Amino acid sequence: MIRLKFFTLIILSILISDFSVAQVKSGKPFEIDFAREAIIFGVGSAASVAGFAILEKVKPLNIDEINSLNPEAVNSFDRDAIGPYQEDVTGDVLLLSSYLLPATFLLHGQTKNDFLDLALIYSEVLLIQASINGIIKGSVLRTRPFVYDPQTPLEEKQIIDVRILFFSGHTSMTAAISFFTARVFSAYIEDDAAKILIWSGAVILPAVTALSRVNNHWHFPTDVMAGYVVGALVGYFVPELHKTKVNDNLSIYPSINLNKPMLSLQLKF
Repeated sequence: MIRLKFFTLIILSILISDFSVAQVKSGKPFEIDFAREAIIFGVGSAASVAGFAILEKVKPLNIDEINSLNPEAVNSFDRDAIGPYQEDVTGDVLLLSSYLLPATFLLHGQTKNDFLDLALIYSEVLLIQASINGIIKGSVLRTRPFVYDPQTPLEEKQIIDVRILFFSGHTSMTAAISFFTARVFSAYIEDDAAKILIWSGAVILPAVTALSRVNNHWHFPTDVMAGYVVGALVGYFVPELHKTKVNDNLSIYPSINLNKPMLSLQLKF
């Protein structure tokens, strides 16, 4: 009989715990804090200005620098990406389309209710990722693969953009946005199958963008790999900074003595 009561209390405590988690999930998974947002926007804005200042100092390649480029100087892993200049329509379309992904929050009841908060977090993702892109691209001057190819028109080799290669801005921004969208939806949606589909899309979209950037000779494989990782980290962890804190001051757990099983409540101050 004591065992029955004890296991009954265990089941009850689990149900209470599940109810508490459900209460949290039914609320807002992410919260906005004025002080934190001010810091994020302040740091992001300063980094953005720094990135812009660095990019402003980049100069185009001159004729001698272009003629001195040697494909053999490129590491063997990246060398196959060298080829003639061509437009990367697929990469451009995927990047521009990814900016609209968070608009899908308006299609779900709970995310629609929290849309303004989520839009603020999204703006932080864009600001942080753009700032990182500017600083890294302007600091690590690497030449695009199509500049090494003799078939590429000279005028295409002499624009500043051919020097701000590492890492891939298209890939990093697409990864940041898609991972942000998936992270937010996974906090609101309980269905595991839906989560798998959402995260699969989040992984595939920047991967296809990266593949297009390499196949069209705009980036080396190492550029898109680095961009993917950085963008994914930004997109995932910026929402993590805004997670609603669960109140763990109240603990409910079963306890037992020799004669009387019971529920114990512990309140921390």
